[in-house]
Amino acid sequence: MNVANALTGLRLLMIPVAAWMFAFRKFDAAAAVFLAACLTDVLDGFIARRFNMITDVGKLLDPLADKGMQLTVLISLSLCGRMPLVAVGVILAKELLMFFGGLFLYKKKIVVSANWYGKAATVLISACVTTVLLFYEKMSPWLLCAVQWLPVLAAAGAFVLYLSSFLKTVQEGKLL
Repeated sequence: MNVANALTGLRLLMIPVAAWMFAFRKFDAAAAVFLAACLTDVLDGFIARRFNMITDVGKLLDPLADKGMQLTVLISLSLCGRMPLVAVGVILAKELLMFFGGLFLYKKKIVVSANWYGKAATVLISACVTTVLLFYEKMSPWLLCAVQWLPVLAAAGAFVLYLSSFLKTVQEGKLL
């Protein structure tokens, strides 16, 4: 256990707190929890790299905390009518495909690390989720629609780039 892993553990504990906030329609509080999770994600990544605290536990739990929080908030927004169910379903499907694809590759002793486009998609998804949480009632329908569907485009784009990288690996014969 180190500081970076403790921050990741804290983010995991924030997931049910965020869900609870949604259950009681406390959107500002849910936004605060979500933003705190985003900030601790950046902080634990910085600490882990800067002070050489990268661990196997951190490599496993960090993406679990990130995706767990994002998906919890997206599903909660959908259940509250603030995010289209189809949009959340596309993002969820992408994450499940990435998870099972990563497991498949891991069994083949191939580790897939995060790339810039995956990180960019995560940042865009977080920005859009925060915007919907804080400004849903103040946004024009057109702007709201754009903010709701931008994360889908970002997730789909990242998936296509990860898939092309996977297909390149297959073409190079590294999966045999």
